[in-house]
Amino acid sequence: MVYYILYPGDTEEDVINDINQLGEQSFKVFWAGTGFNILMKAVKDNNEILEHLIIKDEKGNNHSIEEFLDRIEKLNVRLQN
Repeated sequence: MVYYILYPGDTEEDVINDINQLGEQSFKVFWAGTGFNILMKAVKDNNEILEHLIIKDEKGNNHSIEEFLDRIEKLNVRLQN
């Protein structure tokens, strides 16, 4: 399953951009993309932008940040090169 992040002002067409790609879940590994690093920094800093972010999966379903983090919590998170 591939996950994307939409920032304020983004449309679904923006998911092709690196900064909009959270990553891909494959078996027990989550291959983190550029968007994942941005999301984790915002969570760490408790940035007010968090309430304006939208997380979508490849099927077009929306997920809260908490739902998304719960889904990947037990996965081996790896950064893509």
